[in-house]
Amino acid sequence: MTTNPENVPFFFIIGRPRSGTTLLRSIFDAHPNVVIPFESPVILNLYRKYKKVRAWDEAAVDELYADLSKQPYFERWRVEKDGLKERIMNRKGEIGFHLLIRLVYQGYQSVFDKSETLWFGDKNPVYSFYADRLFRMFPDAKFIHITRDYRDNLVSLRQVTFEAPIPALIAYRWVRANKLIDKIIRRAPQQVYRLRYEDLAASPEEKTREICDFLGIEFQPGQLEYRKKLEQAKERAAEYQIKNHQSLMKPVNTGRIAIWKEALTPAEVKAMDMVAGRNADQHGYEREYRGRYPLLWLKSLPVLTYARLMNAAMRIGSRLPYKPASWVFLKLQVFYKIYRKLKRKQQEQH
Repeated sequence: MTTNPENVPFFFIIGRPRSGTTLLRSIFDAHPNVVIPFESPVILNLYRKYKKVRAWDEAAVDELYADLSKQPYFERWRVEKDGLKERIMNRKGEIGFHLLIRLVYQGYQSVFDKSETLWFGDKNPVYSFYADRLFRMFPDAKFIHITRDYRDNLVSLRQVTFEAPIPALIAYRWVRANKLIDKIIRRAPQQVYRLRYEDLAASPEEKTREICDFLGIEFQPGQLEYRKKLEQAKERAAEYQIKNHQSLMKPVNTGRIAIWKEALTPAEVKAMDMVAGRNADQHGYEREYRGRYPLLWLKSLPVLTYARLMNAAMRIGSRLPYKPASWVFLKLQVFYKIYRKLKRKQQEQH
């Protein structure tokens, strides 16, 4: 790894959960010139506290490491405290946030062999809500935006528990994420690479080569053989990845494309097509239903209201200290619980 990380640029993988973001991260973690840790919202969460800090001593580094240790899943990075302290304390002069975050990422211990670091990468599905903010924080960064058919996305989300698999809600968040990245494209089109999961699944080597060209690095055939290294790895981080993303351990294939046609009801598809609207057309996804449905819209209004409130709360909360942010989030969860109770009653009546 490079010992001078301050000039190493950042790229961000932006996409909704269960849209291929973990697949992309694995492909590029396997590249010897890319450092891209497991997902943890380190950048957004630390920025609030450390964006103006410039002077560092041992006590400050200890506090930083304590804050890092509180971040979700950060332990999988296996960043050594003494190593981080040495990298920070050996620096001469001020250390701003951008250099600080690079010194943290430099400590990530990948299961893949690394040589000179040419890029720091970051993959977090939660960043799909904050792509515009990341662009302001890192105006020279590059963005890889991956989309997946919103209807397949719903089917996949039903396999996990971290996001409510409600058709109108998932479609709304899908559109919201696309619109945020569209803002960046209008300002800096050369800094964004757009990718459909369906195209990556159909032509993994071609699309990986295109992304490597976008980043200005040489394609490595071993990138698409990442499974072999993960299978050999015994580290807790690799085991977690294998357990929660079992499809990663299979060759990239098109087997999970258009699964919604068998898995979703016509009513679910109609609700999603209605909410996705023209945004679906703009991203190359053909809608089954293209009409206007006032009654369906009224039925979807409670969950869409919840989605807008939650989106606003998350963005406001991300600027607050941890305790106030948690309070806001928990309060909004009450609305969701009420909605779920009403939904269950409706289902029971039918």
